[in-house]
Amino acid sequence: MKSSSIIFLILALGYLGKNHLIIVSSAVLLILKILGILPQSSSQSAFLDLGIVLLVVGVLLPLCIGEFDTKQVYRSIFNVEGIVIFLVGIASAVMARDGVRLLKENPGTMICLLMGSIVGSAFFKGLPTGPLVAAGIAAFLLNLVKKLQSM
Repeated sequence: MKSSSIIFLILALGYLGKNHLIIVSSAVLLILKILGILPQSSSQSAFLDLGIVLLVVGVLLPLCIGEFDTKQVYRSIFNVEGIVIFLVGIASAVMARDGVRLLKENPGTMICLLMGSIVGSAFFKGLPTGPLVAAGIAAFLLNLVKKLQSM
C-alpha cells in the first residue's frame, strides 16, 4: 500500500472519529506530498521536538497570560489531590520520554497509536490521548512484557 493511501486512510478515520487534529495533520501531509515538498524522513525527529515545544507552550500559556496567580498554583499543588496529580504528571513525563524514544526507534509505532486512538474515539466514545503519553504507556507495557518473558 502506498504511503499516500495510508495517510488518506488515516484522514478518513480521523473524519469518522471526528478528530480534527488528525484530519488537519493528515491533510497537510497529503498536500505536501502532492506538491512534492514533503520533508525527508531524517527531519521526523525535528518535527517531534517542534511538536513537544508547541505542546509545552500551549500548557504554559494560561500561566503566562495571568489566568493563575502564585497563590492559586500553591493551593492547587499542596493538597492530597494536587500531590496525586503532581505525581501522575511526573510519571506521565517519564513515560512520554520513553514514548519519544519508542517513536524515534520505530516510527511505525505512530501508525498503530493513531489507528488505535481513532478507533477508540470513533467507535468507543473515547477521547484521543496525546501520542507521546500513549507511546510512553506502550513502551512501559512492552518493557513489562519483555521482562515477564525473560523470567
